[in-house]
Amino acid sequence: MVLDLNEVDPPVPRTGESIIQTRYAGICGSDTPKLLCPGDFTLPDPWRPGHEVVGADTDGRIVAVDPLVPCGDCQRCTAGDSHLCLQLLRIGWDKPGGFAEQMAAPAANLHPIPAGLDPLHAVLADPAAVAIHGIRCNLTHANANLAVIGAGAVGLLTALYASTLGHAVTIVHRAGTRPSAAIMRAIPAAFRPSSQLPAQAFDSVVDAATGADAAPLELALHLVRDGGSIVVQNAYHPQVQLRTPLRDILRRSVQLIGSFSYCRRHPEPDFSSALTLLANHPEQVRDLVIEAGHLTDLRRLLQERRRGSVRHAIATEPKA
Repeated sequence: MVLDLNEVDPPVPRTGESIIQTRYAGICGSDTPKLLCPGDFTLPDPWRPGHEVVGADTDGRIVAVDPLVPCGDCQRCTAGDSHLCLQLLRIGWDKPGGFAEQMAAPAANLHPIPAGLDPLHAVLADPAAVAIHGIRCNLTHANANLAVIGAGAVGLLTALYASTLGHAVTIVHRAGTRPSAAIMRAIPAAFRPSSQLPAQAFDSVVDAATGADAAPLELALHLVRDGGSIVVQNAYHPQVQLRTPLRDILRRSVQLIGSFSYCRRHPEPDFSSALTLLANHPEQVRDLVIEAGHLTDLRRLLQERRRGSVRHAIATEPKA
């Protein structure tokens, strides 16, 4: 499989679906390595990515698209745990995504953009929902001393949401790297390199840097106090293994909590809460995403992209 732009037939909506004229699609960090090196992954064929999508529905409303498409009928769905549906489909993976001028999506997945929220910023709804779900899964007490490992979009949005709940937040970044001054001013958290933090300094740690090695989770185990909690956002690569013996974790009574994606179980679905968070904090989120170019620039943007705090979004509408 190679990354390429192709003309395809316009999408045909199924029952309950709407056609979206896409306006922006975020370049997610989870998709970037797959787009750059597709031969290293098992991908759908064809794969039409783009799961952080904002566009106009058939009535002209600007909407953000929840990319999770559950069956809606199983026990997990009826309990609100739609992200755990055994028949879950994902826009941008199992279904054609938003790196296109048009896409189809269930009407139930379309969330109108709140008044005052820039549609470009609404691209952050998916990572914000991941962030919110992780904090809601946490078992820590109110006003906790909380660390967030990772200063990417999910980590920064986790810090923003946690701060609204009264937690004292420290964002832990890699030594020698740090977010921009604008982001450090915007996010209500302390920023510290991992090398400057003592052991067992936090009531709870959120690992928002999951990936190809276990270093972030090992760091979380170092930073969390005995009896504290660790929330692991999403998932590590299948081959990743911990060096820390399981017995050492259990003897410390550390709660290790997995948090995958987001759900519709809470009084307000995580995705809806994400849009509210973004709308209520325009100054904080405006520096987290930039319009990097047009769909036709995707290959160049991927080659230029470096891991960092800013989310890149591509405009999918033709330029005037």
